[in-house]
Amino acid sequence: MKPKAFRFAPLTFVLLATAVAPAQETPPATPAETPAAPEQPAANPAADLTAAAEKLAAATSYAWSNTTSFGGNFGDRTTSGKKGSGGYILVTMPGRDQEFQVLARKGKAAMQRDGAWVVPNPDTEEQGPGRWVARMVQNLHEPTTDAKDLVSKAKDVKLENGSIRGTLDEATAKELISFRGFGGRRGGGGGGGQGGGNGGPPEVSGAGGSVSFTVTDGVLTGYELTLTGKMNFNGEDRDVNRTTKVSFTGVGSTTFDIPEAAAGLLSE
Repeated sequence: MKPKAFRFAPLTFVLLATAVAPAQETPPATPAETPAAPEQPAANPAADLTAAAEKLAAATSYAWSNTTSFGGNFGDRTTSGKKGSGGYILVTMPGRDQEFQVLARKGKAAMQRDGAWVVPNPDTEEQGPGRWVARMVQNLHEPTTDAKDLVSKAKDVKLENGSIRGTLDEATAKELISFRGFGGRRGGGGGGGQGGGNGGPPEVSGAGGSVSFTVTDGVLTGYELTLTGKMNFNGEDRDVNRTTKVSFTGVGSTTFDIPEAAAGLLSE
C-alpha cells in the first residue's frame, strides 16, 4: 500500500499549489492618444475690418443710405444713392423744399435745378445756401471713400456683440463735427455765413466720437457713427450730439437708369 500512496502524493501537491497560486494581473490598456486640435489664428478685428472695407470699395455696384440725426428740433437728414455701370453714382439728396438728384462720375457732377440738369459752379453763386449746395455737389465722392477713411482712423478696435467697435481721437471727431471731414466740405469754403467771428467754420471743442461697423460675409455693410462736443455759432456754444447711420446693400448687383441729359454734361 505504501508505494501506491507515494504515487498520488505529487498530484495532490500540484493541485494544491495551483489553487493557492496568485492570479496574474493583466496590465491596463494604454489609451489611444487624441490628436491635438489645430491652433486657431488669433482674432484680429482691425485687419478683418480693413479687408471688409477694401472689398466694399472694390465692388462695381451697390446702393446705400445715409441718415444723420442732429438731435433737438433739427430732425433727420437722409441721403441715398446707387453706384452702377461705368462708375456713375446717382444720389438723392434732401433740399430746402424738396429732394433733388445728383449724377457724378470721375470727379465731375451735375445736379437737378428747376427741372433741368446743370453743372454747379460755387463761384457764380451768391454767398449762402446756394453756394454751399454747389460746393457740396462739386466735391461729391463715393461713400466707400468715407467708410475706408473712418476704418483707418478708428482706434481701440475690438469685436463686441457681433459688431466691430472703435473710438475716434479728438482731432478726427473735431474734423467730422465741423463738416470738414468725411462727406463734408473737402477743400472748404463757407457754409452759409455762420461760424466764428472771422467768417470761417464754427469752432469745435471737447470733441469725441465712437463708431460701430457691421461686416457680413467678409464685406462692410454698414456703420453707425456718434459724435459729441460743443460748436460755437456766432459766439454761442451749442452742444453737439450727432448720429450717422450708413448701410450698404445690393453689393455687386445694383442697377439703375442713368439720366441722359446729366450724363451728357459729364462727358463734355
